[in-house]
Amino acid sequence: MRPLFHPILHAAHLIEAQLRDALAPIGLHPRQARMLMAIAENGPLKQAQLALAFDLAPPTVTIMLTRLARDGLINRHSVADQKQTAIALTEAGRALIPEIERAWMQVDRMLCHSIGTSQAEGLSQTARKLRDALGGKPPHAKLGDDECGY
Repeated sequence: MRPLFHPILHAAHLIEAQLRDALAPIGLHPRQARMLMAIAENGPLKQAQLALAFDLAPPTVTIMLTRLARDGLINRHSVADQKQTAIALTEAGRALIPEIERAWMQVDRMLCHSIGTSQAEGLSQTARKLRDALGGKPPHAKLGDDECGY
C-alpha cells in the first residue's frame, strides 16, 4: 500500500517549483515573497510576529529579513517604548508587490490549466480544510486579519 500523502507532497513540491520559477525574474524565493506580502498587507510588523505567523524559528526569520534588508526591500526601525524593531517595506519592496501577485496568478493559471478551474478551486478548499484540521493557520490569521489572501 502506498501512503496517501505521497502524491500530495509531490504535487506541493512541483507547485512550489513553479512558483520559484515564476518569482525568479524578480529575485525572490516563495517564502520571501509571502513575507513581503504579509508586511505589505499588515503594515509594519515585529520580527517575532513574522516568526509566529510563518511557523519559523526566530533565527530563520532573522536570516530572511537580513537578506531582504540587504536587497533594499525592507527596513527596520525602532518603535518607541518597545525593545523590538518594526519591519516595514521600502519603496523597492512595495514596487515588487504587483510582481509577486503576477507570479501567484501565473501559478494559479497553471493549476487551472492542468486540472481545470473547478478542480483547482476544490483542491484549494480541500487543502485549507486539511491545513486547519492539522492545526495550521494562514499567516494573516496569526497576525489578526482573516481577510488577507494567503
